[in-house]
Amino acid sequence: IRLERCESQSSTRFCQGDVMPYRPILPIISTPRERERLLVGYREDLEGELRRCARTNMTKSAVGTIVPPVVPSGVARRKVPIIGGLAFLTVVYCCVFFLLQGSSSLKPAAEFCRSSTDEPCSRPDLFAFQVSSAFMQVFMGFTGVSAWHISKRAHLAIPATPEGRLFGYLEEADRLNAGILVFQVWDFVASLSIPEHATAIFLTHHALAALLAWFSLEYQFVHYYAIYFGGCSEFSSIFLVLCDFDVYFPANRGSLWSGFIFASQVGFAVTFFYYRVIGWWKVSYQLWSDVLHVLKNDIMQQYRPGKTWFLYVFLVLDLVLGLLQVYWFRFGILPKIMEILVDS
Repeated sequence: IRLERCESQSSTRFCQGDVMPYRPILPIISTPRERERLLVGYREDLEGELRRCARTNMTKSAVGTIVPPVVPSGVARRKVPIIGGLAFLTVVYCCVFFLLQGSSSLKPAAEFCRSSTDEPCSRPDLFAFQVSSAFMQVFMGFTGVSAWHISKRAHLAIPATPEGRLFGYLEEADRLNAGILVFQVWDFVASLSIPEHATAIFLTHHALAALLAWFSLEYQFVHYYAIYFGGCSEFSSIFLVLCDFDVYFPANRGSLWSGFIFASQVGFAVTFFYYRVIGWWKVSYQLWSDVLHVLKNDIMQQYRPGKTWFLYVFLVLDLVLGLLQVYWFRFGILPKIMEILVDS
């Protein structure tokens, strides 16, 4: 049996769920050596097509029943970028830390001064942490916004079905999940040495986010939703990093830097409300609909046998984080906005 190669559009339809096209052929084989060579070639063709179609996880057998795909390890595939990312963040942190150690040019706010002596207060750890975080926030935010709004590959590169959104492969989401894993693992370790970040809620958040990113990367899960929740929603964090600089190292009011911080505060409030409040619940509604569809029709076991628990965990965390976004906006961001308006 020889698996026919699917070209161009037929290849796309094939990987989105068409019955696998087999065609038996009976060539005239004169020698055992020629027969062996031919069978090896057919087997290599078949294995190549199956590996390609496993990436979209829409493979069907000749009789029409879905075959659970063999999903290659995403963590192993991204091993080099993951190690490189961890090393990069560490190098950036160490360089900034040692350059600013003992420096009096960046004066932290009084509540962040830990020294009880008369020596100038210096917190290079806070500044180095913010610089390192900024690199990853920019990467995650722009990756998500680009795939969701600009190239629209999150909507066009996978089938617009519950199965496509939950199990389809997106190169951008694969890179994004690797980036999230790098950032959350690094953030967890770095936070242990910074009292302001070494709190139970921060460390728990980093651990859960790293676990979700690892699972989505390793087993090719929820790539469509990873683009939004792990990418677009992090776009607001780019402005938050800049705002945090002003929290730790207050700008002189009326200065150019102070005006830049004010613009960042406005950008953070707008993007937080758009992506983490309004958009979050809109995308969450679609997520819940897709998950309930695959669970109701027992599709989960056909695509990711034994991994149903992940969808339940993902739904619970989506609900908890969604409620937290509303809480933070109502009791954290909105009062600050009103305070600024009143002062103005």
